[in-house]
Amino acid sequence: MKNLLLTFLAITVIFAACEKEEEEPTNSGNTTPTTYAFSCKIDGADFTDNNPTATIDPSTNVLILDAENGENTIRIIIYNFSDRNVSEEISLNYGSGISGALVTKDGVDYTNTQSGKLIFTKIDAELSGTFSFTSTSPSIGENKSVTEGVFEDLTF
Repeated sequence: MKNLLLTFLAITVIFAACEKEEEEPTNSGNTTPTTYAFSCKIDGADFTDNNPTATIDPSTNVLILDAENGENTIRIIIYNFSDRNVSEEISLNYGSGISGALVTKDGVDYTNTQSGKLIFTKIDAELSGTFSFTSTSPSIGENKSVTEGVFEDLTF
């Protein structure tokens, strides 16, 4: 019995003397920011789309960028696309016959673009660029401001 007691005491002392290893905390959160193929803010609210479309009508030389996020959509129209260059600032004043942009937010169309610009950062097999604009709804007379617009690596 005495040997059994000494054995348990020795085991207890050995385990008590062992230092517990601290485990490294695992990072379960993603520290890499999510990037989207098309993103912007509509009156400060985030708008993103990972499947925007970029199409060119070769007969009219018009590029159309379409993005959708539920009920909300953005369309950017660039006339004379083949004449455009990287870093060129393109006016988005719709109705000027140059280019334009429109937004549909909560079922209301904002089609009269008063001011805006688009700048391509890449034009080759893929398109990238930045944009911003403000459009007015002809039916209700209110404005929607689209800011911080970015599209990356869109194929057309």
